Amino acid sequence: MMKLTLKIQLAIISIFFATPSFSSNTILWSEDENTVIKIQDNNFEGKKLRKFDITESELIAQKNSQPAVLNERDVLKFLSSIKIVKNKNTTEPLFTEEQQSNLAKYLAIGLKKASPHQDILFSLAREKRALGGLKKQTYFIAGRAFFNDGLLNLIIGEYNRLANSAYEMAYDPTNQGLVEYDFNYGDRAASKFQFSEKLQFTFSGMAMKPDRTDWVTVNLEELQKTISSTENLKEALKPNEDTLTKRFKTLEKLKKEGLITQEEYEQKRKVLLENL
Repeated sequence: MMKLTLKIQLAIISIFFATPSFSSNTILWSEDENTVIKIQDNNFEGKKLRKFDITESELIAQKNSQPAVLNERDVLKFLSSIKIVKNKNTTEPLFTEEQQSNLAKYLAIGLKKASPHQDILFSLAREKRALGGLKKQTYFIAGRAFFNDGLLNLIIGEYNRLANSAYEMAYDPTNQGLVEYDFNYGDRAASKFQFSEKLQFTFSGMAMKPDRTDWVTVNLEELQKTISSTENLKEALKPNEDTLTKRFKTLEKLKKEGLITQEEYEQKRKVLLENL
């Protein structure tokens, strides 16, 4: 019986190694060694590459619902809706607008190409001013994304990691961008050093994974319905252009015929302008 089980495991492992899409890592976009969006196998991360370390249950646990076709616009809405809570009255986006745009584009492309045993890994840079705006400093955010059971998953591994300029100068004195950081891209297993920032979301359909502070999920279909409802409501509340035009003409006529004073005319006109 043990021999039969071992043969089954070996067969699964041999199929795994024989499948090109499982073993290939693909750079989707990059600016340098540390600003990258890529497809990468998720099976062996943090494990020794020994065949007998991999079991059938582990292979199944790491399996995603991929390839998946996602709308770039929906992914962008998701990314732009994630806010970091700074205090009771202040939030700021988790990603910059440039990061949102790049990540949305290449997540849509990457998840369409990715196999069930691959994740999209990213490490993105942003610059902030320090010392009263006299000095620029580079910070990194790194994580992973994958699609499974109708949900887009995003795990944050690192946030606001400061670039080590002394380290870069020592190992790359000519500033050729050759120094590569060892990023934490997050993990499905609970991390000892989880993302500590508190997050909130603009739309429904988005939630934190239970008992995790670093793992965000979104049902893109539900998110799209929420976005459509919000846009329809805004459109319904927008004043009708033809109606406003008629009101302006009526106001002008009342003034011309002396039926309202100049002061009344200006007050009413101000109200109409506020409704534009």
